[in-house]
Amino acid sequence: MMDQVEEIKSKVDIVEVISSYIPLKKMGRNFGGLCPFHGEKTPSFMVSPERQSFKCFGCAKGGDVFTFLEELEGWDFRETLEELAKRAGVKLRDYKPTQGTKVREKLIEIHSLALKFYTHILNEHKLGEVAREYLLGRGIKPELWKKFDLGYAPDGWENTFNFLKKRKFEEADVALSGLVIGREKGAGRSSFYDRFRGRIMFPMKDSRGTVLGFSGRVLAKDAKEAKYINSPETPIFSKGNLLFGLNAAKEAIRDKNETVLVEGEFDVISAHGAGVTNTVASKGTALTEKQVAVISRLCENVAMCFDMDLAGDAASRRGIEMLDMAGMNIKVVRIAGGKDPDELAQKNPAEFKKAVEGAMNVYDYLIESALKRYDARSAEGKRKIGKEILPVISKISDELMRAHYITKLSKSLELDVALISDAVSKKRTDLDVFEKPIDVATGKQEGGVLEEYFMALFLAGNDVLVTIIEKVEPTDFESEEIGALYRAIRDIISDSKPKKVSDLVAKLPTKFAALIDRFYFVNISPSVLEREVWAQEMIKVVSRIKRKSYSRQVEDISNLLAKAQKEGDEKAILMLTRRFDKISALLGGEEKLL
Repeated sequence: MMDQVEEIKSKVDIVEVISSYIPLKKMGRNFGGLCPFHGEKTPSFMVSPERQSFKCFGCAKGGDVFTFLEELEGWDFRETLEELAKRAGVKLRDYKPTQGTKVREKLIEIHSLALKFYTHILNEHKLGEVAREYLLGRGIKPELWKKFDLGYAPDGWENTFNFLKKRKFEEADVALSGLVIGREKGAGRSSFYDRFRGRIMFPMKDSRGTVLGFSGRVLAKDAKEAKYINSPETPIFSKGNLLFGLNAAKEAIRDKNETVLVEGEFDVISAHGAGVTNTVASKGTALTEKQVAVISRLCENVAMCFDMDLAGDAASRRGIEMLDMAGMNIKVVRIAGGKDPDELAQKNPAEFKKAVEGAMNVYDYLIESALKRYDARSAEGKRKIGKEILPVISKISDELMRAHYITKLSKSLELDVALISDAVSKKRTDLDVFEKPIDVATGKQEGGVLEEYFMALFLAGNDVLVTIIEKVEPTDFESEEIGALYRAIRDIISDSKPKKVSDLVAKLPTKFAALIDRFYFVNISPSVLEREVWAQEMIKVVSRIKRKSYSRQVEDISNLLAKAQKEGDEKAILMLTRRFDKISALLGGEEKLL
C-alpha cells in the first residue's frame, strides 16, 4: 500500500489540489493565498510545488497533500487516499471503502432519489399543479425549469420521509441527509417530519451534476416561515462550497471566459432564459473562498450582477478582494431603476444582455458610486470617499492597475497624486508580506533571517557552485540547526560531488526535511533566480554571513583576551592577538570570494 501512496503522490499536484479549495496566486517560485484553517485578511498560506508541501505562517499548519485534505475535510488517511487515488487515476489494490465513503455514497443516493421524487411531483403529479402555476406566473417555462431539475415538495409532514423509507433507506441515513427533522414520536406519527414542505425545490449540485443538497422556496407570499430554506450542513453538503447552476453553465463559462455572478436561483434561471447562459448564483453577496476558487478555475473574468449597491456592502467588497487576489478581472453589471436581474431578464431580455455586455470595471464603479454619494468638493466628503476607497485600492494586487486608480482618485478629489499614493502605501503596510525584499543591512526578511535567505537562495539554484560553498563553514552560522544542515551538505558534496542541487537535496537525511521545507517557503524575487543574478546574490549574501561570523569571532576573542590579560597568560595573549589582527583585517573590507 505504501508503494501506491508514493505513486499517488507522484501523480497528484498539490497546487492543483489546494487551488480547488482556495484561490492561489503565484508568488515567486511558490504560490500564496488566504489560509483555509484560520481567518485572516493578509495571505500567510504558502504552497511549494517543488517540495509538494504547504505551510501557513499564521497558524503554523503545514504538510503534504494528504495532511491538507485530512485537516480541511476531516477525513482519515484511508478516505484521503481514496480521493487522491480517484484524482490520480490509480486503482487501489484490495480496495474496501471506508465507513465515511459508504456514508457519503448513501447520502448521494438518497438525494438523487429525492430529486426524482420532487421532479415527478412538479412535472407529472396533480399535487404539483400549484407549483407549475407559480412558475408559469413568474415567466419560467417548463423547458427552463426542467433544465435546472426544479421540483416541488408538496404540503404534508411526511411525504419525503415515507417515500424514502419505502425505498428501504434506514431512518438514521435519511435523518443524516438533512431532508427530515427529528421530533418526539407520538401516536400515529413517526420520529421525523419533512424539512421541505410546500416549496419549489432547487437542487444544489456540484460541477459534475451530483445533487448534494437542496434549497426550497415557499409559494405563499404571506407565509410566516422563511421565504427560502436550505439543507443543513451534512457530510456531503456545505452551502458555501457550491454555486447554483454551475453544472448547466460551466461550458458557456469556459467558452466566454467569463462568469456572470448573481445572488439567487431565479436570477440564474431567468438569465439563462434570456440567453446569458454563463450565469451562476452565489446564494447571497458573501462570496466564499471555495466559490472563488471554482470560478477562477473556469475563466479569467467575472461580472457581478447583484440587485444592490456593492459599494455599501462589506461582504461584497470582501468578495471583490478575493476575486482580485485570484487574478480575475472584475466587472459590475449596472441595472437601472432598482430592478433585480430576474425581473429585467424576464421583462426585457435584450436590455439585460446589453447591461451584461456593458459591465463596468469594478474599481471604476466603486469610485463612481462614492463620488455620487459624497461631496468630493468638501473636506468631509473627501474624508468619507478616502475612507471607503483607499482600502479597496490598497488591496489591488496588480501594481500598474493600482497606480492607475491612485491617479484617478487624486484627479477626482483634486488632490496631489503623491498624497493619495502615500495614503495607499500606509494602507498596504501589512500587505504583500511574501514580496518584501531582503534587507541585507539587518539580515531580516519575511520568511527568515539572513542565514535562512542564504539557504533559500542555495536551494533555489540549479547547479552546486562549489567555489561559493567552500567559502562558508558550518561554524559561520549562528543557528545551530542551519550549521548542522550545512555540515551535511558539505559532507555530501565532498563524498559524491553532485552537480545539481536537486540531486544533493535527495541525498540529505530525512531529519532535515522540515527545515528544508521552511527554506523553500522563503520567497525570492523571480528576477534574482536568473543564473548570473543568482550567483551575484549568493556572493553578496555569503559576504554578509562571513562578516557577521567574523564580528562574533572578534567579540569572542576580545572576551578571551581580557581573560588572558587578567590571568597574565602571555602565550595566550600572543596567539589571540594574532587571530584578532587577522580577523579584524578581514572585517576591514569585503572578502574576495571568487
